[in-house]
Amino acid sequence: MTAPRKTAEQGDWAVPASSARVQPSPLSLSPAVALARAALPDITTQPFDGIASAEREGPGWRVVIEVIESPARLGDNDLLAAYELMLDAEGELLSFRRLRRYHREEREP
Repeated sequence: MTAPRKTAEQGDWAVPASSARVQPSPLSLSPAVALARAALPDITTQPFDGIASAEREGPGWRVVIEVIESPARLGDNDLLAAYELMLDAEGELLSFRRLRRYHREEREP
């Protein structure tokens, strides 16, 4: 981090804007995941399968949710889709996109 420098006009300490930090989301992990899951019916009617990942992204959260796009007729090789949901610091849905479609047996370890 850049050392603070004294400004001539005010006589106080200032940190250059380039080193300013983004404030983390006031939401913790569990509420962020719950809000992302609650937003799922607005995105797709496909049934929820699981949470693939959740991580802070800037001031908000990035949550990846898996849904069953097409149930398998035999066995357990459903066609799944992973959706990325971006939440702001208050948990509002900003954007979503489908990342990929794959069969359950092709899931990453």
